[in-house]
Amino acid sequence: MNTSVELPSGKILNIARFIALLPDDNSNYQLILEGYPNPINIESSDAQTLKQILELAQEKKANPSQSGWDKEQQLQKNQKAIALLAKRIQQHQNMSDEEAREREEFFEEFKQIIDEQRSPGQKLYLQS
Repeated sequence: MNTSVELPSGKILNIARFIALLPDDNSNYQLILEGYPNPINIESSDAQTLKQILELAQEKKANPSQSGWDKEQQLQKNQKAIALLAKRIQQHQNMSDEEAREREEFFEEFKQIIDEQRSPGQKLYLQS
């Protein structure tokens, strides 16, 4: 799904990261996006357009039959993946304690190798 939109001012933003739209004192708005450290100042016309886009997105969520996505059809398409996942779950449940311990040790080594390659403050697994 394309979640990028162009506003009347020419700004392009990813509305999947939308958190809040706040009015400021100058009849403009501040847009808060997930993962962005500071609010983005936008004009009133941009805010109105953004509101309309978000309302349309909410309507699509409320009426999924109009979105073109069919849950039953999707489940039929995913049968092969579901069967593979069920097989993996069964294998994992039947795993010996020795194999489980070996896998855990391997994963701990993997985490250490990954974090050694990352700069301080950017570690994925280990506490900095």
